Amino acid sequence: MRVATLNLRNTADRWPARRRLLVRQLVALAPEVIGLQELRMVPDQARWIVREVERRSGGGLRYRCQRRGKTGVAGLWEGIGVLSRVPVVATAWLDLGTQSRVAQCVTVRAEGGLIDVYNAHLGLGGEVLRTAQAQRLLDWMARRSPLPAILVGDLNARPGSPTIELLMGRLRSSHFHHHGHEPDRTVPTPLRQGVVGAGSVLDYILVNDLLDVGDARLAFDEADPDDPWLAASDHYGLIATVTANCFPAR
Repeated sequence: MRVATLNLRNTADRWPARRRLLVRQLVALAPEVIGLQELRMVPDQARWIVREVERRSGGGLRYRCQRRGKTGVAGLWEGIGVLSRVPVVATAWLDLGTQSRVAQCVTVRAEGGLIDVYNAHLGLGGEVLRTAQAQRLLDWMARRSPLPAILVGDLNARPGSPTIELLMGRLRSSHFHHHGHEPDRTVPTPLRQGVVGAGSVLDYILVNDLLDVGDARLAFDEADPDDPWLAASDHYGLIATVTANCFPAR
């Protein structure tokens, strides 16, 4: 199964121009499942993406979206979502406790059995806050059925940080597992003109030990050929191919 992740940057920063670029790349990548962060709830950004992907693919790619708004009034504006073109058999969500942040779990039926796809956007404000959110997420995962599991998202934490080291105690990075290193960066992209420096890795596809990684790479990393400052988002995404090596009995 191909799984991807992308922080959409909601509808800010030239969305009317960059949305066509995003759709073209999503059609070309054609993941079975993609986790989206900074998803605009009203107007319905996911609905527009799903409709345009189906139209551009000639009906060949049909996604359904499982959305989850942030807690409180922030959820009227923004949230996270999972687009899936494989059957969804269950959904759940978790309040991460601070900054209105949430995580979601979408259980999909892949060839051979069920896989839990977790999607999260951890908070800003320091490692103490994020490690608390990550621990809450790990505890939630531990309470659920022991299925092959994938965690995707913008974790707002660099490789080697306390947050990522905590998560790596139970999960592993698909990109690091496949290549022996993380990508050079997932932020910024050319969309953020004027940003200087080497950039950072903040976005991940993490898997548990019931999944094997066949491939992993950056995604949504193509700038518009006619406008080098136009990218699909202010983050690059990731895509990985995973295969379950075991489906526990339920």
